[in-house]
Amino acid sequence: MFQYRLKAVVLAGGRGERLKPITDCMPKSMVRIVGKPVIDYVLEGLSKLPLDEIIVVLSHKKLAKYVEEKWGRTLSITIVYQKGKGIDAAILSAKDLIRSPNFVLAYGDIVVNPKAYIRTLETHINSGAEASMLLSPKLDVESYGVAYISENKIVSISEKPVPEKAESTLAVAGIFVLPSTFLNYVEEHGFTEALNMLAKEYTVVPSFWEDWWVDIGYPWDILKANEYVLRDLRFSHISSKATISSKAVIEGPLIIDDEAEISHYAVIKGPAYIGKNSFIGDHCLIREYTSVEENVIVGAFSEVKHSSIQPNVTVSSYNYIGDTVIGESSVLGPHTVTLNILPSGVKVSRLHPVRVKGKLLTKLGAIIGCNVYIGANSTLFAGSIIKSHEKIKPHSIIMQQRSTL
Repeated sequence: MFQYRLKAVVLAGGRGERLKPITDCMPKSMVRIVGKPVIDYVLEGLSKLPLDEIIVVLSHKKLAKYVEEKWGRTLSITIVYQKGKGIDAAILSAKDLIRSPNFVLAYGDIVVNPKAYIRTLETHINSGAEASMLLSPKLDVESYGVAYISENKIVSISEKPVPEKAESTLAVAGIFVLPSTFLNYVEEHGFTEALNMLAKEYTVVPSFWEDWWVDIGYPWDILKANEYVLRDLRFSHISSKATISSKAVIEGPLIIDDEAEISHYAVIKGPAYIGKNSFIGDHCLIREYTSVEENVIVGAFSEVKHSSIQPNVTVSSYNYIGDTVIGESSVLGPHTVTLNILPSGVKVSRLHPVRVKGKLLTKLGAIIGCNVYIGANSTLFAGSIIKSHEKIKPHSIIMQQRSTL
């Protein structure tokens, strides 16, 4: 065991460009997953380790305020504002505060069971190696850093390799135990090359993680993270402060948070999450893997499935919302419909087809930014992207998509 307590560095300064338009009005690490910002999942995992201090590198005052208020009393947190752009600048912003021989490094945009943090540190201790890193098998190697293994040692790292040329499917999963000398390598050569130099000069061991793990890189990763977190629910957690009509139908497992209200004849089919101060109207249907965050209104006769509704959103009556992400403070007028079956042949990074009644279908609804207003009787085609602050006229048909999803 270490003769000293470790420090940890959390990299939470990224702007989340690939997550736009969801991140137009909030930092990437503040995106909600089943009632909690992504940063909470990271800090909860690190709280399981024997840490002396957690240094959170960020670039947004809103995130800094949240971390200090939520975690400042229970963890030894130091806030550092990132100087410069990119992962190299983020790590080096904390360099002067790391004085121990080893430190834990964690990405601020991953959602995984806290046991992954424990396993990475245990692997490091039990192996006696100079460094260790968590690896997770993934099919979409082109969107991750990939590690190559020989004789149970990491020998090299390749950043976002071409799938046809990649000889590994082990994604670098964003949790490391590293020697402090690594920081010098980053300063001289950059992050990925620093990892490669570390693998050449030291013993770097893999910590394999076979369970689910999500890097929140694209908007649809939010849906996958919600699904995994909700799938792990074993029991329902219904707040005594929630108001649930005796005529509502509740099928667990699910979470209904404080001050939530479920109105007459609403049906909630878990696993699902209904956030604080949210309202589910008469005859609504909330289906599996939906996360309705705090202060959300879902109007009467609306159906929501496998979607993420971020805080302060209003979904009016008679809506159908499927496989969709809605950014904070947006309003969807009555009779809005999101189509959610992508055309055959459309490929989306990290999104894979599912079999429905013998057919393989790729499901993705709309990605709606923050402070959007969508007029009544509008239809959003599968894969539609609605920019933040857009005002959509009633009876609109939206087909706009990113050139590449």
